[in-house]
Formats: sequence, structure tokens, C-alpha cells
Amino acid sequence: MAAVDLAGWTPVRVYANRGEPVVEWALVDGPFADSFFEQTANRAMQQPFNAVFARRTPIAMLEERHRNAPGLAPAGFIFHMSRCGSTLIAQTLAQLSAAIVLSEPQPLDAILCLRGATPAVPEETLIGWLRAMTSALGQPRAAEQRLFVKFNAWHVRELPLIARAFPGVPWIFTFREPRDVVRSQRRTPGAEFIGGSMNPALLGLDAGDLHALSPDEYGIRVLAGFCEAALRGKDVGRGAFVDYAGLPEATLSALPAFFGISPTPVETARMRDATQRDAKVPAQTFRQRPREPLPAGVERLIERWLDTPYAELRAAARTAARR
Repeated sequence: MAAVDLAGWTPVRVYANRGEPVVEWALVDGPFADSFFEQTANRAMQQPFNAVFARRTPIAMLEERHRNAPGLAPAGFIFHMSRCGSTLIAQTLAQLSAAIVLSEPQPLDAILCLRGATPAVPEETLIGWLRAMTSALGQPRAAEQRLFVKFNAWHVRELPLIARAFPGVPWIFTFREPRDVVRSQRRTPGAEFIGGSMNPALLGLDAGDLHALSPDEYGIRVLAGFCEAALRGKDVGRGAFVDYAGLPEATLSALPAFFGISPTPVETARMRDATQRDAKVPAQTFRQRPREPLPAGVERLIERWLDTPYAELRAAARTAARR
């Protein structure tokens, strides 16, 4: 299939076929306005045309597509601790008229997951695939000029690789008081918090930890690993740390300036309205959940694994704010 045949098609999924990555393409009508890329992709795949005619290509086809039709270069990346306002930030940036915002796109996640593949995929190959996939996802549909990517929580562990693939792209890492994050994860755990749902090597843990650690300790150590990875990468490229406590106001002032954006009055009004919505269910007004007490054992785990990196992240955020 020639690359020109993919004009107008969007990668919606990457999966393995006999050990080789395959890209599934669909026709996606409209912008990526949902809270998560997966919601837009699933709705597209439910369309009868895509259900029958969705195209599948070897992943190498991405690079030919990139050469023939380069998409927008990324204008900013969002990394996060999980459950800490990153979706709110993405939804706010999505109110910009000339922006494409990709929220945790499965195709990029699938490429980064290949870090744990056997045999190992060379780093330069992964970098090429990341660039080509981002280019394919960042094709302008309505004269958009900026592309933002909100990564999955665990992707901060791959910050050095992503920065090599996209040198000079500014990035932020959002974080939150760890007890609030743990409360949210215990209510509705994400894949990273559930032992066995991801390759533990991608999370900085060993296979034996699946059985040796309690579910709470497993998840808390994973969260600590995200925070520690962000701190290790604080000098990688141009980054900034964003405390949930400063949201939503930071999304209307500091963050646009950091990313070099000057919203129009109309865009600012739309952004402010977005900050009042539940980021994951935008039709609903945001309401803070009550803070139920945590079991004593969970409190001890947070004190052991999360309180120190959280304090270091707050200090890093304050230092950056004074510059």
C-alpha cells in the first residue's frame, strides 16, 4: 500500500501480529475532543465503514507516511503522576482553536511498551517510530497549528527517550498530594496500579514483586517511581513541574505562557469554562470528592515511598516559579 493511500486516515491502534507491530488506521471525523484518545478511536471504529474497511499496515509504513506528509511538530508534552489534573490541562488546551490535543493515545503507548519486548527493539528504531506515529496523529484537519500530547502516567519513565525523539519540546509534569492520588486509585484503579496488568519491568519493578507485594504497596511503589523519574529528568530539555494545588488557575495563566501561547479572549473564556467541568465527564460540573480516611497500613506506605518525592516535587515547582 502506497503512503498516499493513507491520506485522511488516522492510526487508532498498534498491535502485534506474529511478533511484528501492525498499525490499524481509521477515518476519524472531527477533532480529538474527548477526554481520552481511546474514546474518539472507539467511536470511529464503531462506524460501519471503519468496521469493514479499516486499513492495516506494517509499522514501517509510518516512516514513509512521515516523509511524504509530515504532520505538526509537537508544541508541548504533558506527563503526570496520575489522578492529578493532567486531563483537566489537556481539556483546557483543547479549547484553543488551532490546537490538536492527543490524550494518552494508544498507538504511542504501544510503541513505548516495545521497550519490554523480546528480542529488544533498538532505541533508534523506537525513536523513528515515535516521530513517525506522532506525525501521523498530528495531521492538521482544520488548519491547526499546534500539537500537544498528554502521555500515559508511566511514560514519564521514558522521558529521556521521548526527549531524544523530540529535542527542544517543552514538557510539564503534574503531581498531587499523594494521599489524594492513592484515594482515587483505590476507588477506581488504573492499569498502572493493578499488578499484572502491565509488564512490571516498564514500571521499574520485578516480576517477583507481583506476588511479594500487597496490592497497595505495589501501586504506591509504582506511583513513587513516576515521581522519581520526573525528578531525575528535571534537567532534560525544558521542563516544569505543576502542582495540582495550583489548578485550575495555572491552566489559564502560567501554562499558556510556558508553552508560548497567547489565547484570544474567546479562547480564554472557553478555557475558563473547561476548568469548571469534570475533565473526565465534561458534561458534568466538577465537584471535589470527600477525603475518606486511609487505612493505617496505607498511610505508612505513603510515608515510606511517596512523601519524600512529593516534597521534592513541590520544591522543584517553587524553584521554577521563581525563575
